[in-house]
Amino acid sequence: MSTSRGANIGGASYRVLMVAVLTFFLGPLALAEERGWSNQGLIYLLGPTLDGTTGIGPFDTQMEMTTSDVFDALDGAFLGMYRGEGERWGILVDVVHMDLKVDGSGDRGALAGEVGVTQTTAITSVTWRVSPTFQLMGGALYNDISARVSLTGPFETRQQRTSEDWIDPIVGFLWEPPISDSWTFTGSMQVGGFGVGSDLVTILTGSFSYRFNAWASIDLGYRYLNFDYEDGDGLDRFKFDMKEHGPALGFRFDF
Repeated sequence: MSTSRGANIGGASYRVLMVAVLTFFLGPLALAEERGWSNQGLIYLLGPTLDGTTGIGPFDTQMEMTTSDVFDALDGAFLGMYRGEGERWGILVDVVHMDLKVDGSGDRGALAGEVGVTQTTAITSVTWRVSPTFQLMGGALYNDISARVSLTGPFETRQQRTSEDWIDPIVGFLWEPPISDSWTFTGSMQVGGFGVGSDLVTILTGSFSYRFNAWASIDLGYRYLNFDYEDGDGLDRFKFDMKEHGPALGFRFDF
């Protein structure tokens, strides 16, 4: 059996186009208006814990994975961030891609095989500096999730694929109080969805950075994402009610 949601090429292309516009158009636009533009890149490692419910059609599945479970199931990942900023305006782009594969079973153990889940989350925010330590944020979160199930047994093979993608508008703030010449703290809070995509999405981050030369820093922080998304009815229903949180360690560089 094979099913696919979110397969509307025009709708998916429109969503991807919106993210691309926010990422590649608003940034250079702000750059053109701002003086003293700075650029930062961040590559980081996240140790996430997953806790929540996923649903396809009439069936819901509870998911609880510790950090060690996630690393055991990880088949590939990319986590990176770009930050550009001028005197007042700036842009933040954060991309997380994870490909998980775990052993699965069905029909009380009569079927066995593999279950795969791929998630790509791209968060793009435009910032406006209110004070030296406080900025307002507004933008969009793009989430794409696909699941693959392949189970085999003595008499049958079951295969199923499903996918869903959506965009959530988000608003929030970023706070950077001074600590010392070498140490900085960055905290942010964003909420969104508001029924446009998710009913509610919450993003909380906090990190301490230690600068050891003019162009490089080490980041240590914590990240929390909470999705409350449900769409469709009957066999077409898709639910993603999930908390993803854990510590993060990264390398930040200026260019």
